[in-house]
Amino acid sequence: MDPEKLTELRELLLRRPSVELLSLTNPYESFRMRIDSDLVVGYTSGKIVANSPAAAKVVGEVIRELLVEARDYDVLIGSDEAGKGEWLGPMTVAAVAFTPSQAVDAAARGVMDSKELSVPKILDLAEVVREDSSGYNVLVIGPERFNRLLKDARAEGKNLNDILAWAHARVIQQVYGGLSNDLGRIKVVIDEFDRLRTEERLRRVLNLERIELEQGPRAEEEMAVAAASILARAEWELWVDRESKRLDIDLRRMTQQEARMRKDVGTFAKTSYLRGAQGNSTSAPS
Repeated sequence: MDPEKLTELRELLLRRPSVELLSLTNPYESFRMRIDSDLVVGYTSGKIVANSPAAAKVVGEVIRELLVEARDYDVLIGSDEAGKGEWLGPMTVAAVAFTPSQAVDAAARGVMDSKELSVPKILDLAEVVREDSSGYNVLVIGPERFNRLLKDARAEGKNLNDILAWAHARVIQQVYGGLSNDLGRIKVVIDEFDRLRTEERLRRVLNLERIELEQGPRAEEEMAVAAASILARAEWELWVDRESKRLDIDLRRMTQQEARMRKDVGTFAKTSYLRGAQGNSTSAPS
């Protein structure tokens, strides 16, 4: 949870029966306490560890009391993308809807910005997101389609941000359309890349008079955006795995020079990125 909320969480926990505050054992601890006979430790990073299901249940109840009721929305839809700056593979864009309670549960199960996770963990957490969200949608723009879209956009005086704005609007629209009509206040959060283009695209498909829209840096700190980053990255990884198997080659180990020499390069690579590319290796999807 947010490290700035740890003090408030500690005070709420101390109001519960059978809770005893203990001395800290290292500088990384924000608080250490015993609940009945079980141990709970809150770390300055925001991570909270309980050594039993019973203690974890108490902590979860208090976190909901602290976080869920304070939210100014009933459902939050977050979107994020992977592969937009990567020459290899598709660009994938995902949107996820969480209620405040679902967001707390997702955080407790390890959902966080995909950039901080290993590939196996991303694939595992993608299943968690699909199972526990109120809705999700993923758009996979394969290299061949991406190459055509970018070429057409540039011919019209547009750029990658126009494609991103369209893609984000599409997945958000799909998630929003699948939500129940009685869910209440809905908020949409997107990592800011082009505020005007994104808002204009969203206005085409959503009534923004009824939905709060927020664009800003580090949007992945919102759990729904972090969940979307996991789904987008998982789809990128799975796509590369499938293509590597189809071509009988490990695409992740292929250099840009090797890619440019293949006649089928347009089926697995963003060719416009390769024309002026320097270096010999792939980079992490963004």
